[in-house]
Amino acid sequence: MSESEDIHDISTQGEAFSSDFSFTWISPGPIEAGEAMVPAKLTSQAARVFAALHLILGDLAFAAECLNAANDIGIPDDKNLHSKALTFSGVVGYARCFKSGVRALTLSPDDLHGKGAPFDDEIHEYLIALRDKHVAHSVNDFEQCESIAIVIGKHGVGWRDGSAIGVVKKQSIGISKALVQRAVSHINALRNFLEAELPAQRVALHTDFLANFQKTGKWEMAPIMKLSDRSKVAERRPG
Repeated sequence: MSESEDIHDISTQGEAFSSDFSFTWISPGPIEAGEAMVPAKLTSQAARVFAALHLILGDLAFAAECLNAANDIGIPDDKNLHSKALTFSGVVGYARCFKSGVRALTLSPDDLHGKGAPFDDEIHEYLIALRDKHVAHSVNDFEQCESIAIVIGKHGVGWRDGSAIGVVKKQSIGISKALVQRAVSHINALRNFLEAELPAQRVALHTDFLANFQKTGKWEMAPIMKLSDRSKVAERRPG
């Protein structure tokens, strides 16, 4: 970035981004030559939940991939950049699904239990605590650091100032290899359960859209891509 360029100028400069356009047929019919397929916007609460579920599934897939890659490296090692980065990223990716934001859906252990989802409460609570008390905030004793001075001498003889100041530091990622593997199994089981909810939601959304479309004939085109604005990095996006 040049010295004259503002940090928020040109939102896509120097950064790749993804834009996906996907759909699943409900009851497909013939499409004539020259006809176009155009995405129509859905704005109901159920539609917002359906969209949020796709983002959650993306977070869970990311978390599982990160933790799997970390597991392939070996035991979690704070001094190994890739081990630490992948584990921390996986933990944050998982926790995002259970933290409040502007998404229309936030996962809740109680709701998932009520639906009969396979849910490992112990590993869930561990991952959330690891994120809250270590990865995102320095709270627990997975990192420790104390300032020290140096003295020189012999026991029983005496000590003198060593004229040196330093620190004693201990850091760890905060999770064992066995827990990483258990987390991956938990996340994958949760993903499979949530993905199984999508077909019924698609049918319900289409039924609602079709009834309104047949009644009014009105629809609004949905944008396939909207560029982000870096100047709004601290602001909430529309729900």
